Parts: sequence; C-alpha cells; structure tokens
Amino acid sequence: MRGAPTTPEEARAFLRACLKLPEFRARAWPHFACFVDASNVARRRPVPVHEVNTPKARLADLDAVVEALRALRYVPIVVSDANLFQLIDEPYEWQRKYGEYPHSVARGRQADTIVLRALEQLPEAACVTNDRFSKPDERRDFAHVLSMSDTFYRHAWDGDVPTLVGMPHAHARLVHRLKRAS
Repeated sequence: MRGAPTTPEEARAFLRACLKLPEFRARAWPHFACFVDASNVARRRPVPVHEVNTPKARLADLDAVVEALRALRYVPIVVSDANLFQLIDEPYEWQRKYGEYPHSVARGRQADTIVLRALEQLPEAACVTNDRFSKPDERRDFAHVLSMSDTFYRHAWDGDVPTLVGMPHAHARLVHRLKRAS
C-alpha cells in the first residue's frame, strides 16, 4: 500500500477521492462550513459626516466575501442582526438572498451570540469577522470557543476586492486538521 501523500497536490487529490465516499463526506462536511458575520462584513466602510443619512452597510461587500469563500470551497452561512435590514443599501435583495435557511437573521438577539453558539456546536467550522468579541458575557460564556485556533479569520479590502486574511483553501484546512488530529 502506498504511503501518505507528500506534496500538497497529492494531499488534495487524496482528499478529493475521500470526499466521494459517503461516510467520509458525512464526517467532513463541518470543516467546509463557514459562518459570516454579515453585520460586521457589510459595514466595513466608514460613513463620511456629509453622508450620514446614506445606508451604512453595502450588500455588494457581503456578496464579495461570500463569493471569496465559495472560491475557497467553503459553504458560507450568513448570520446577521435584524437591524441590518435598516442599515443596508438594498434591504429587500439582502432579505431575499440571506433571509432564508441555511442563513440566519437574529431576531431579538445579537448575531454574535448566534455565531458563538453555532461554533460551540460545530467546532470544525470557520468564521469570517473582524469582531473582537470583547463584551463581558461573550468572554465569560464563550471563552473556550474564542480560544479555538484555525477558526476566526479577518477580512481586509483592496479597493472592492476582499482578502480573507490567513484563510486557507477548505481542502488544505481539512488536510491540516486531519494531520494534526493523527
């Protein structure tokens, strides 16, 4: 029998072959899930004083991050606060795209709490946010979630193009985690 893959290309080819097996897919899917803190991602631009009455969040920014995640082979799950409807430039389009399952709109709760609870239940998943999770109740109730490595990734922008800082391709992230577990 052949040894373990030695190059990244061999590892990805091995992973693709494994993903064809139903048993492996059932155990591997959480590694491809990625929660997106929509309120944080869509409100990345500062609002100038003279434009105080314009929308403070852009649907195009949220869409760009979702597409960047899909390009890395993640399955984005958008989680947002209900007040994003009032803040975003295209509220009905946002509601059409991200208001239904598997996405989540936090009604009567903060999206941060939903994201942290979801990561508590699904520790293999990733999360894109620039949030520091500095509220005392978040630090107290979710310290173990906030201390997980390879979970939280930041987004940066070069004009209108997002960069997911330090976020590897989903296949590479799974290979790395499987190596670390063995």
